[in-house]
Parts: sequence; C-alpha cells; structure tokens
Amino acid sequence: MFNQVINSATGNSSVLHNKCGVVPAKMRKSVVILCPEIWGVRNTVHSGLLSRIEEAGVRAHILIGGTLSPPRLPNGELFSSWSAMLNAHAVRAIRGKTTLDELRRASFCRRHGISGHNIRNQCLRQHNTPWETVRNATLEALSIVASREPFYGWQNRLSDSIGRKVRDLSKIKEQLLSLNPYFLVSTSCMVIDEYPYLLAARDLGIPTLACILSFDNLTSRGTIPVFDQYTVWNDKMRDQVLRYYPDRDPSRVHVTGTPQFDFHVRNESRWTREYTLDQLGFEPGDRYLVYAANSEYWTPSEPDLVRDFASRCEGIPALRSHRVLVRMHPLDDYGRWERLKDSRITVTRPLDDNSTPTLEDQSRLVNTLRHADVCLNMASTMSLDAAAVDTPVICVAFAGRRGGQEDRLCQRIYQAEHYRPLTASGGVRLAHNMDEMVREVVAYVRDRSRDRLARRSMVKEELGSLDGHSAERVADLIIAIAKSVEHNAGTRAGS
Repeated sequence: MFNQVINSATGNSSVLHNKCGVVPAKMRKSVVILCPEIWGVRNTVHSGLLSRIEEAGVRAHILIGGTLSPPRLPNGELFSSWSAMLNAHAVRAIRGKTTLDELRRASFCRRHGISGHNIRNQCLRQHNTPWETVRNATLEALSIVASREPFYGWQNRLSDSIGRKVRDLSKIKEQLLSLNPYFLVSTSCMVIDEYPYLLAARDLGIPTLACILSFDNLTSRGTIPVFDQYTVWNDKMRDQVLRYYPDRDPSRVHVTGTPQFDFHVRNESRWTREYTLDQLGFEPGDRYLVYAANSEYWTPSEPDLVRDFASRCEGIPALRSHRVLVRMHPLDDYGRWERLKDSRITVTRPLDDNSTPTLEDQSRLVNTLRHADVCLNMASTMSLDAAAVDTPVICVAFAGRRGGQEDRLCQRIYQAEHYRPLTASGGVRLAHNMDEMVREVVAYVRDRSRDRLARRSMVKEELGSLDGHSAERVADLIIAIAKSVEHNAGTRAGS
C-alpha cells in the first residue's frame, strides 16, 4: 500500500487572477500539478491520469508553462481547471551563484562517481570561451574537496538559501494558497521553472511529490530538489534515489512505471500500418527507417549524417526502396531540417501546433516507430520507445562531422550511467561509423526478430511491467496522498 504523507496543505482567502479569469477564494482543496513542459502534459493529461484522479472525487488543477496552450483531455475537451505558471522575478543578484550551482553539480557527481557529468561537459566545451574552459577545469578540481562533508552539505543548504533571496516568491505563494492544495506534484523536477514553486511549497508547509520524468534525471543533471515523496520507473531508479539521497524515506519512493509508455501498449493508441503510412504521407506498401533526431545544441551535424546515410542507402539493394523519415526533437531548431532537400528524406515535426502535444501526436509517435523497420538515434529515450513496440534500434556513436567535440560526445555518451545498461543488454546495437550503421540496418531489415529477446529483456529492466497501467498507479498514489492529507487535517481539527 502506498505510504501516506502527514503534512497538510495551507489555504487562505486569496484571489488569483490568471489567463482563465478568476479562481474563487476559498475554493475546495485540489491537487496542484506543475506541467512546465510538453512532457508533463502528455504524462498527466493524455495518459488518463488526470481523469482517474477526478473520477475518484479529488479535484486537480494544472499549472502549465507560459508557452503551452490550454490542455485538452483525451476526448478533446478543454480541461477547465488550469492556469499559467508565474515567473519568480529576480529581486537581487548574488555574485557567484552560477559558480556555486556548477560546483554543487560537479561535487554531486564526484561524490557518487557519476561519469555523465563529465561527458555532458565535454559537449558543452564546444560552446565555451577559453575563460570558461579554465573556469570549468578549476571547478572540477575544487569538487575533489567540495564533494566531502561538511562542504557538500553546506553547498546544498546555501543553494536553497540563495534561491529564496534572489527571487520574489510572493505571487507564487499567493497563487498556491488560492488553489488551496492538498499537495504539489512535480512532473519535470529538473526544469528551473518548477524550483520557485517547490521553495514556496516548503515555506507554506505544502507536501510535495516528484514524478521523475526521464531515466537520466537522477544521474546526468546533478542534484534534484528535495521532495516528500517520489515516483520512479523501476527498482533501479528507486535504489538510485536512496543511494544519492540517503536522508529520503524508503517508504516514500514508489515504483509505478512511467505514463509515457502506456500509449505503446494501449489498443486505443494503436494504428494500422495502412493508416500510419497515410498519416506520414507515404504510399501503401512503403517501407521506411526512422531517424529520431536530437537537438542542434548537442548534435549540430545530424543533417549531414542523415543526408550521407540516405545517399548510401540508394546504392544498397536491400535499402534502395526505403524512405528515411526524420522525426525532429521538440526542442530542435526546425529550420536546420527544412534546409535538408532530398527526395529520399521525409522530415516530420513532433507537434501539429508546435506548442502542446495532443493524444493524436503521441499516437503518431508510437505508430511511426511501430511500423518502421529500424529506429536510429543518438543516445535518445527513443531507443526505449522503439524497443517497447519491438522495433529494432541502432544507436549512432559518431557524428556527421568527424573528429570534433560532437563526435567525441557521440562516442562517450553511451558510457553514461543511464545509457550503459541499454548498450550492455544487447537490446540496441552501436554503430561507430557509417559502414557499421548501414550494415546493422541491412541485417535488421532482413531479420526484424534479431535481438528480440534482448530487446524484451531491456524493456522489462528499464520500464518494469509494460502493461499500460502506469498512469493509473501514479493516479492512485496521488488519490491516496490527497485522502491522507484530508484525513489528517480533519483529525487535527477535531482534536
């Protein structure tokens, strides 16, 4: 049974003005869910999680990022209880804050022997000035000492203290109090827009729950904020939370799976091959390969790589008739792909309206992968998306332009903590050059079942029970916490 929190939320008679109009004062209690990015909307709204919460009689209110459009339920109806997240305006500048944040991140990774930080920094160096390069090297050296106590604990305490001093949290506190929350749910705890809300919730005594969004969040982004409870994908992630943050209560770290993979197995999200081809603009009977792109910031030469790959396919009988479909990353510069003029290559955007995903967008992703012969990508979560629908995966371990920082990143990223288990499982194949990439694609085109058992094992290890019910498990936890908060508040009021 899910553990129950004991803190109660706080409410007052504030009135909140937002894009939806006015939220009434002293409104009945609600679960407040932060969705600063499109992925939070997908996991909360389109997965059915939100509907299940409300069907249980627990009111929910969504706070969305400023660039997102109003959220719509799976049936297409507009969800009425939402408002925009507010900015915590800077009220003062503190010299050295950026340096402290970077030292804290380096100290965390050194303390726990996490290599992903250094791999990520390697790529960032391609954007650094000489001064920044020297500065980063100095911080890495300082982290040898800073990763130890008492210096490590001091950094964490100081970071929170500075976070409150540099931001005006008053409007956010007013907004939270007006919503009268049972507790606050985070869907993207590594996104900076959520942090002021977490600080405000702590000050107000509002309990918090973090739904860990991605399989790299615990190892490649530095420290995560402190929450009262957590939901994670699998037992491995649960162990990571408890190992990296030994002060966390084991009974409050819940293995639920992640709602984003529910779509892969639900019948209502399944399209026929014929319908999928039509939606992609292909002809009946066409066969295609998916290249799941990264963002220009990390892999600027990807268009060159895809162009070279498509050219190579044209000269290989087994691949000559295949289309190459590029699925752009939501945070990519779309313009770099629009300049890629090649009749063999089809480029698709992940979102129709370029702001907020719909259930149709998610179904298009899942079925684009389901009916592809192969999925190629550079260290992306798309490897798991593809494997979840039993599509072979090839991970690209080289860049379109060889020899630079980007190329070295493409080689090293597979040694990062979150990705190493995937490559070790045999559920994905690594291609270190174009010849290997073409050879692996041809082998999968001829035998899709190759590595199937390894793919299934990898999916089970990373995603747990891929049963389409992760959103229900997260929703049931949220319901249990809300009812616990309500019960405890009533008990104290009656005592």
